[in-house]
Amino acid sequence: MKTPVFTVLFSIACVKNVLAQNIDIAGLFPTLDHSGQLSNRFSYNNYWFGAIKPYASAEGSARALYLYAENGLSYNITDKLSFTNSYVYERQQPFETNARNEHRLFQQFTLKLPVQQATFKQRIRFDERWIENTETQKFHFSHRIRYLLGGTVPFSDKWYLMSYTEFFFNTTKGAQFQFNENWSALQLGYNFNANNAIEFGYLFVGWIKDNHNNWFNQHYLQTTWVSKLNFNKHKTL
Repeated sequence: MKTPVFTVLFSIACVKNVLAQNIDIAGLFPTLDHSGQLSNRFSYNNYWFGAIKPYASAEGSARALYLYAENGLSYNITDKLSFTNSYVYERQQPFETNARNEHRLFQQFTLKLPVQQATFKQRIRFDERWIENTETQKFHFSHRIRYLLGGTVPFSDKWYLMSYTEFFFNTTKGAQFQFNENWSALQLGYNFNANNAIEFGYLFVGWIKDNHNNWFNQHYLQTTWVSKLNFNKHKTL
């Protein structure tokens, strides 16, 4: 139990550290997290969300900040280690005239370790990104590496606490290797049944917005519907 609790505290500490930066906004973050077990080795996942600032401010009028759709296929190497290849479509300022599109592929390894009744997770991901230039309508290529540390602590058959923090590092050739983005979350979850759950709580998203190391901090109330399907008749690897 100590390891997942440490993960929760570590995430909060990371959020507190990043909050000392510059521009802050608040909003809503509706999310759909769906996955399915296809066979003894293969599974798929769909992770979709929208980031919404539902009020006017100095940073602009009320609007959707971005829409995100991730669709991946995973290979379960063991019951604890998996490899995922995924395609992502992201659209920033989706309903504005300066909307920007991004196409992304990523590869990742995920390691899940049970600790008593809890689960400890580490994930390393490599993103390949094709980002649109809104002036020329051309796409430029970049890449980065991401590391996630998280944990899930159950309170009962129904209730659980989920937390993670993820660090993003630029790895594009010719650019400075640097930490330039962080996502951290602390969420309370409720299992309706074996296939459906809802999670809600605080999500922090922050990234460097200019060459002067100024941060754009986003504070969201996130609500996630988690759904699972199992098409596999064989339950063990």
